[in-house]
Order: sequence, then structure tokens, then C-alpha cells
Amino acid sequence: MAALWLAGVAGAEEEARAPWIVESDWGPLATWLEDADGNERFRAAGPLWEHAQGPDGRKLTAFPRPLWARVEDPVAGRDSWDCLWPVASGKTFGAEKSWRVGLSYFLDEDRADAKSQYRFWLLPLWFHGRDDDGTGYAALWPLGGEIRNILWKDRIRFALWPLWVRSEVNDVRTTDVLWPLISRTTTPDGHLDQFRVFPFYAYAKNERQHVKRTVLWPIWTQARYTHPKAQGTAWILFPLVGRVDLDTQQGWSFLPPLFQFIRGEQLSRTFCPWPFYQRETGKREKLAVWPLYGYRKDGEMRRWYWAWPIVNHERNRWGRQSRVRWTVAPFYNNVTMSAPPRGAGAEAEPEVVGNRTKLWPLYSRRYDLEEGSYRLRLLDLWPGPVPPPVERSWAPLWTVVDYRARGEASDLDVLWGLYRATRREEGARAFSLFPLWGHERTGGDAARRWSVLKGLLAYDRTATTRQVRFLWLGRMRLAPPVPAAGSPEETP
Repeated sequence: MAALWLAGVAGAEEEARAPWIVESDWGPLATWLEDADGNERFRAAGPLWEHAQGPDGRKLTAFPRPLWARVEDPVAGRDSWDCLWPVASGKTFGAEKSWRVGLSYFLDEDRADAKSQYRFWLLPLWFHGRDDDGTGYAALWPLGGEIRNILWKDRIRFALWPLWVRSEVNDVRTTDVLWPLISRTTTPDGHLDQFRVFPFYAYAKNERQHVKRTVLWPIWTQARYTHPKAQGTAWILFPLVGRVDLDTQQGWSFLPPLFQFIRGEQLSRTFCPWPFYQRETGKREKLAVWPLYGYRKDGEMRRWYWAWPIVNHERNRWGRQSRVRWTVAPFYNNVTMSAPPRGAGAEAEPEVVGNRTKLWPLYSRRYDLEEGSYRLRLLDLWPGPVPPPVERSWAPLWTVVDYRARGEASDLDVLWGLYRATRREEGARAFSLFPLWGHERTGGDAARRWSVLKGLLAYDRTATTRQVRFLWLGRMRLAPPVPAAGSPEETP
């Protein structure tokens, strides 16, 4: 990296020991630098071309954005790439490899094993692959075939869909004819038995849970519950009336689901009418005057809303850490994390340890006090949390101001390097307004350099040399600085 920083610098030995970056900073055209996180970066053509490598071996390559971007993490064994995301993307993680192009998708769970599970899908027409037991499968929709591990099913077989479909989840088997009209679900031990001729009749038995029936759904529905913790009956004559009569709760509903009055050992509920007025008490608390106001308490979690779904507020807690969120959709989102000081008891007054704020699409900000990191970005056009593909391929295109800090080091980048200011440990600083002015100094002001119009007039000083350059010509040595006895060196 030092060689890149010193590109174009005359070969004085004293200069080689100074971390000059003025002459390696060509604004939006091309820049070589080490950022506040310790990553070595080369950038060119504004945000379009970038190559970066971190101290942990991670690499980022983008040329040009958003056509291609790739990140490699040798420590985690991960490699991800994007091409005009979301058009195409892919990744490897350990032995696993996957990619997606448009509606086509490929996954190989173990690249080193020729008999490992893999799949190739061209949605929604073609599916083929090999299961983890080595069994191959293929399907051409809607003609017929077999598909594994799709739509939360272990296996789906079909012929002239929706004429005949059979699916399996563990030991649960379902057969559909003219889906969704006729359906039958069973298990080998008989604990689950379901039958449906939609909408005329349906029957569902789950041993030790319930037995349910519907006639001319949704007109008549009835259920008998047999679970040890909840036994009794329930029925609904839609849209007139419904009744719940369990050993743990009882109640009525009128014009269901508009009016419900349920009283139970753990939870009581009143809808009058739903969804405009909702009230729950017991193991959780809920009050809603929709869409004006709502409140819910469930364990450590508290949620409020005003003018749903515009204003939302949430408080939650996990162990020692708590989180507070404010949202004004879709423009404002603020999340604050707090925790008691290190070494203090859980009952100690919590302190803020992190925050994420976004005022979409103007700016986003986040900081983490434990890591000592801070990030401010203007603009931020992605409305929610930024996923890694957007961070790699798109976010640099609209980020006109980017400020990062970690510990004593910080970087400010405006318009992709048109203005740049950096700060490092021991007071080392540099800033530039391309191509008009550039200035930097090392820690403790042991050396300093400035340049006008990239060398029209330039000056640099170290502890033993002073040089000046004019009209982009070679440097001319000046008399070395002579510091006063017992005092710091005088500087221009």
C-alpha cells in the first residue's frame, strides 16, 4: 500500500518514511487509500470501479457497478457475487454453492461430493435434482413429475396439475384431485386424518388435539377439542353466530368475526366490532382502536401504533440488552440498543450502546459504542435495512456523502472523492478538494505536504528536508528546517 501512496513521489529517503497520500488522491478519477477500518482501497470513475482488501483477508471487487460485484471472505469460507442484482447472484459457503439468474436457481450442497444433494429449477416450468439419499427427480410443469424440498414439502408428485397431486411432509401424506377441490391427508399411525370436498364438506381429525367438520364452508363449522389442556366444543353459523365452550374458556361471537366476547383462564378477548375495537387481557395485553391507536404487551415486548400503519413504537428486552424502535412509515426508522455498564448488575441503569437511524431517502446513521464505529450516509435510497447485495452493487451509486469513524480514525468522502478528509491516530490528517487543493500532515506534525492544482505549486516538509515544486516540474530542495533549541520545529 505504501508503494501506491508514494506513486510519483521523488525518491528521497526521508519521503519514503512519510505516509503521503496527496499525490495518490485523484478525486473521483482514481484514488489509492487505506480507510478508517484498515481496508486498502482503489477506486476509479467515481463509484463505478472499486477494489478493496481488508486486514482479515476479505476482498471486494466491483467493475463496473452495478454490472458486477464480488466479495470474498476466506476466514468464513464465503464468496458472493452479484450481476445487476437482483437479476443474477451467487455464493459459495464452505462446500455449498448456489446461484440464481432470473427465474432459474441452482444449489449444490457439497461441491466435493459428486453424489451430494443438488437442485436446478427453472421456475415455474422445469425442476430436477438429487435428494440427500441419492435419489434423482425431475418434473415438467404442468405435465407431471416429482419435486423434492419445495413449498415446505419433502416431496410433491403431480400429473396434469391440478388434476392429480400427492405431497409428503415427514409421515404426513396428502392426495389432491382437481386441487383444491378434493383432498385426503393421512398418516401411517392414523393420528392425522383429513378429507375435503370443497366447499361442500370437510373433516379433520388430529388425535389428542381436535376433530373438526365444515359443511358448505364457511356457513357451518364445528370442532370438538380433546387436548388435555383444552377440552370442549366450538361452532360457527356464518355469518350469524358462533360459540366456544371449553373447560378453559367460554364465549360467543355475533356476525363473526365482527363481535366476539371470550372469557378464559389465560386470555379474555373482546371484539366490538373487529377490527375497529379489540381488547385482550390475561397472558398478554392488547388494546386497539383501529386505525387510530393500538397497544400490545406480550412478555417483555411492548408495541404501540398511531394512525396504523404510519407510526409504530416498540420496546423489547433480551437478557441484559434492550431495544427501542420508532417508525414513521416509510420515511423514518430509529432503533436504539441499551445495556447496563460492563461489570454492573442487570438491575443497573442501562446505557445506550448502539443506534440505527434512517430518514428515507435523505440519510442513514448508525453507531456501535462497543465496536467504537460510526457511519453516516447521504443519500440512502433503499427504504429498509440495506442487504449485502445492495451494499455491494447499488448503495455506492447514490451515496454522495459518506462519513465513517472507528476509534480515532475517520474518513469523510463527498461526491465520490471530490472532497475528502481523513484523520488517523496521533493527529495525522489529510484533506483535499480535487483538483484545487490538497493538504496533509503526519502524526505529531513531524511532516507536512500541500499541493495546488495537483502540482502547479506544491510544498512538502519532513524533519530533515524541505522541497517545493512549481508548474508540475521536478522538486527543488530548500534549506533544511532549523528548529529552535529546546522548542518544537517551526512550521509554515
